Amino acid sequence: MTDGVIVLENGHVVPVRGPEIAGGHVVIEGDRITAVGAGPAPVTGAARRIDASGCLVTPGLVNTHHHLYQWATQGLFQDATLFDWLTGLYDTWAGIDAEVVYDAAVAGLGWLALGGCTTTTDHHYVFPRGRGDLFDAEVRAARELHVRFHPTRGSMDRGRSAGGLPPDEIVEDREEILVATEAAIDAYHDPSFSSLLRVAVAPCSPFSVTEGLMSETAALARRKGVRLHTHLAETLDEEEHCREQFGCTPGEYMDKLGWLGPDVWFAHCVHLHDADIRRFAATGTGTAHCPTSNGRLGSGVARVSELLAAGAPVGLGVDGAASSELTS
Repeated sequence: MTDGVIVLENGHVVPVRGPEIAGGHVVIEGDRITAVGAGPAPVTGAARRIDASGCLVTPGLVNTHHHLYQWATQGLFQDATLFDWLTGLYDTWAGIDAEVVYDAAVAGLGWLALGGCTTTTDHHYVFPRGRGDLFDAEVRAARELHVRFHPTRGSMDRGRSAGGLPPDEIVEDREEILVATEAAIDAYHDPSFSSLLRVAVAPCSPFSVTEGLMSETAALARRKGVRLHTHLAETLDEEEHCREQFGCTPGEYMDKLGWLGPDVWFAHCVHLHDADIRRFAATGTGTAHCPTSNGRLGSGVARVSELLAAGAPVGLGVDGAASSELTS
């Protein structure tokens, strides 16, 4: 945490709420912003003063969905649909190790920081056996770059032999997943107000995870007091898959499993139905909107304005570094 008092002066300040302030100030004491306003800062005594003339002063950006390890596989399968892209890359991702994850995380987190992002999540769900501690590798990278990090311990337990997309050799056993996920929470999650590291639980998607794992990870997360995350309704392929496999839409499937609530946020949510939007709003369920990734796939336009109008929370996400080749 920053010690002492820092004063930014003479910048063009854009607060989260309220009008923009030309020639304004921001005062930071320790790890808190204590004053934002027009004109000179009301600070006397010792302070580090920074002249922000000609600069735009904004809050740090928050990235709500990412796959940092995918920095290592940019440029592959560029003209594929989501399912073809995943199927093509799973075999490559089966070869990643802790060193690759660390290097990719350093690159991805550094790129985010250069763009003004100070807080980011990460959805890591590929854990090949015998490749080192992949979750720890990205945590180390975030600590070294001093970003506020909210990684999620992802998972897959539904391989191709069970109707899923990933090859059987890179999915994990359900009990193994639950043990490793709880261990990650116990080792890294810091629930304090000023926390720089919080952990969430994030089975990958309805087409790579069993119903049992979805239910049990939700129970685990709520027992440990952490949030839940997964992909949902990204493409029409997923809609068709859920109807064929589960006899319902992706949104209905999540509702059935108890996966709606203020402790849940989903990635993408491009193909929601009217009933989904109403349920998201009623339960406080969040959405990570990833426009660049959706555009790269041509998967459609998420119903963001309707979600917001209904009162459902929506944040922005960049998605994986191999999802656009234009952003980390």
